[in-house]
Amino acid sequence: MGEVYGLMFVILFNIAPLFSMYRIVANRDSSNNSYGLWICGVLGQLCVLCYYRHVDVSGVFNYINSVMGLILNMVMIIIIYVYRRK
Repeated sequence: MGEVYGLMFVILFNIAPLFSMYRIVANRDSSNNSYGLWICGVLGQLCVLCYYRHVDVSGVFNYINSVMGLILNMVMIIIIYVYRRK
């Protein structure tokens, strides 16, 4: 049962940025989004990955979640830049 909870966490936690990405692309405007928020997300995911390695954490869901979160945060930063009104 714990693996089901882990899988659901990975899925639900990483779906959240997709809603913001969709709104930005659909409206072609990212002016209401903060770079700082998503940059902190990238740094946080990097710190979590370093922590997992340092304490030798095992479990695929931990790493999948962190890598997916890292990728989604970086994509969000790019989308904010592309759709920011100049």
